[in-house]
Parts: sequence; structure tokens; C-alpha cells
Amino acid sequence: MAAYYKYKKESLNLKFISAKDTLKLMQGAIKEYKLSNSIYLKRAIIGYFQDFSEYIIDMSETYLVITGNYTDGCSGIELIKRANLYDFIDDNLAKFLVSVVILRNRYTHDYYKRDKIENDILMYSIEKMELLEIFLQITEEKVRLSATNYNR
Repeated sequence: MAAYYKYKKESLNLKFISAKDTLKLMQGAIKEYKLSNSIYLKRAIIGYFQDFSEYIIDMSETYLVITGNYTDGCSGIELIKRANLYDFIDDNLAKFLVSVVILRNRYTHDYYKRDKIENDILMYSIEKMELLEIFLQITEEKVRLSATNYNR
């Protein structure tokens, strides 16, 4: 059982590294977009935003599996809320991440309103995520995702 737990923690850490790398790519694209207003960079930011939200959902799900609190059939929003309930994410960060997933869901499902949603994601990314930093603390007893600079 200890080997499984260690493997899952390592898996969670790899997902975190992917999320952090994606966030850094998005932040670089935001900086360049502010200088150029390039449609290509706008689309890149949206793609990075979607990928980042998927990594967060996946991390929440993995954490719930590790701790034995996973339930089948949960949406991404429910997974984040459950991860918060079981102390993986604090209340403020959970609210922030839920808003990220809500925007991602709007982009995915409301394709007929694509221009409005793309602009919403772009503005949210620039206003709320350009300076965002995420951290994963893993100890023998606890695994916790935290962040700074997301509540401007």
C-alpha cells in the first residue's frame, strides 16, 4: 500500500509540473500578446487556459483517489470542491479554480457564443493569471496545492 501511495504522489507531482509549465507558457504568451494583440497569441492563451484547467481537475481527482475520497461521476467543478473539502486546496484558491473551470466549460459548451467567451477567458487570464504562482507541498502526512497572486 505504501508503494501505491508513493506512486500516486509522484503522479500528482508530475501533473503539477505540467500545470506549472503550462501556466508559465500562458504567462509568456500574455506578455507578448500585450505588445502585439496577435490573434495567434490570443488563441495560444486560450489553449493554455484550457490545458491548465484540465491539469487542475486531474490533480484534484488524483488527490481524491490518493486519500480514498474519490467518487465516480463528479464534474470538474465537483472534483475541485471535494478536493477543497478534503484539504488539498484552501477555500479561496478553490473558488478561483472553480471560476477557471466554469469559464473553460463555457468555452467548450457554448460554441455559438465563442467570441464573447474567448474575450472573457483572455481578460480573465490577463487580469487574474498573469502573475499567478502555484505550489505543491508534499510531505509524508499531507499533500497541498497553494497559490499566490490570484486575487488581484
